Amino acid sequence: DAYNAVKRDEKGYASVAELGQLAGNRSSFDARNYGFNRLSDLIETIPNFQHERREGGRSFVKRLR
Repeated sequence: DAYNAVKRDEKGYASVAELGQLAGNRSSFDARNYGFNRLSDLIETIPNFQHERREGGRSFVKRLR
């Protein structure tokens, strides 16, 4: 899946921008198809992912086990 394909930092967080780039390569995926304007908004609703906004407004996500 896209989460496993992107680099993660030392805490296990992946850049939502990088996830979006990978997801964008799949023409069938678009967060708007799920009622969200942005991928980060969609990710915030998924219970097994922790979303974090960092300095400069950049979004990161971590899969919870």
